[in-house]
Amino acid sequence: METSEQESTAAAVAEPDETGETDERLVADVEQDDFDWKKPPVFDIAHKEDCVCEVKVTIPAENVMAVLDNVYNEMNDGVQVPGFRRGKAPRKLLEKRLGKYAHSSAIEQLTDAAAKRLVLESGLRPVSTAEVTGLEDKEQLNDQEDLVYTITFEVPGTCALADLAEIELERPEYEVSEEALESSINNIRTRFGRFEPLEDGVAEEGDQVVIDFKGTIDGEAFEGGSAEGYPYILGSKRFDENMEAAMVGKKAGDTATAEVVFADDYAAAEVAGKTAQFEISINEIKRRVLPELNDEFAKKAGHESMEVMRETTRKRLAETADEEIGHLLEEQVMQKLVDASTFVLPKGQIQKFIDAERASILERMRQQHISAEDMEREEENIREASEKQGLFSLKAMYVIDALSEQEKIEIVEQDFDDYARQFVQGDNAEQLEAFRAYFQSDDMRSSTEHRILYSKTLKAAIAKCKIKVVSPEELSKKEAEADTDDAAKEENNDA
Repeated sequence: METSEQESTAAAVAEPDETGETDERLVADVEQDDFDWKKPPVFDIAHKEDCVCEVKVTIPAENVMAVLDNVYNEMNDGVQVPGFRRGKAPRKLLEKRLGKYAHSSAIEQLTDAAAKRLVLESGLRPVSTAEVTGLEDKEQLNDQEDLVYTITFEVPGTCALADLAEIELERPEYEVSEEALESSINNIRTRFGRFEPLEDGVAEEGDQVVIDFKGTIDGEAFEGGSAEGYPYILGSKRFDENMEAAMVGKKAGDTATAEVVFADDYAAAEVAGKTAQFEISINEIKRRVLPELNDEFAKKAGHESMEVMRETTRKRLAETADEEIGHLLEEQVMQKLVDASTFVLPKGQIQKFIDAERASILERMRQQHISAEDMEREEENIREASEKQGLFSLKAMYVIDALSEQEKIEIVEQDFDDYARQFVQGDNAEQLEAFRAYFQSDDMRSSTEHRILYSKTLKAAIAKCKIKVVSPEELSKKEAEADTDDAAKEENNDA
């Protein structure tokens, strides 16, 4: 089973979703309290374990009376009662006929107003839907008594950050080798190569073969199973491995046969799970001819000379390596902060992150065409992976919140330019402006800000950590040892 890797934490942390939802009733429109309180409500706040907050709310009777009066007056003006002119129906008659509705409307107005005032006064920020008790039997609202009820909800957890100065990160030593440089230049050279007919010899991996093929199942042709003059590059793995193997070693004019078993979940349902026989005719073989490594080739590739091309390529490889090393350090510092920091987390929020991770794992498995039966067999692994990564993602979110506040990280407009620039090829100003406008659009701005915040925050953290330069071999060895330890722990847990 393939589970999410920790480098994907950036997405999980950077883009808050329903896992971080708040109770809209408690937080909507709370910039000011515009309710006309006759006497302000009283809030008795008690903080319980696991980030649970319990608030006893007492709304003085003066407010109950005033709101009920307003509700009945509005009803009298808006409802035509038989036998009375609009607005002239007796209050007693309205109470008898519409009392339940009036009481329900009054309670809704009062509790909504009290919730907004609670947030303004206390600064509490709910991260769960509030549970309300004490309003179950309020159909007969008494305007001579205080309205008293209790709301319970989760508030954000806390993160006591580990000391950055005590964290040591391992930065792999890197220098662009001649081997890496030559490999990169040869890749460019390959792209500029051209296929020319092979006069003599057999087909090899990397050659282009021009073929006719016809597939049958139980002697019958099927849709999409045949073609003529089809160009195919051996080794591209777009065909089944049996078909590729059948063509390797053949000459132009040869024929070959191959048996292909279609997977049970193959996209074309009419052939899924069936076995096809293919007859293949090799019409022509072409081999890639590479250009000579000289200044003429370099100019075709967009450089002044071969020397300039080598230096530009070396610089690009170094920049790419620096970027990859930067991501590696970000993963390290996040893991170490999660491991060494102290958290108090809401249980409901933990479960929401676990559920979100489980949904993500299942979706990836479906995209990989893993059957429902195989998913069921992997249930225990899915559960463990969901719990592990879900909890990690939640802790990572709290780390970013605490760290960005500690380091006073702010997002400025230049950050959007820098973020957009990484998607631009060369110095294309028009393309840069297009990406910048896209990331600052209403649909993308929030998620882009979170991604920028994540990166800026971790970079600030890395700058305060101790850095130990290690060889790539040493780092790979430690990673392998860590993987072995994790595997051993899993085996012990299974046992």
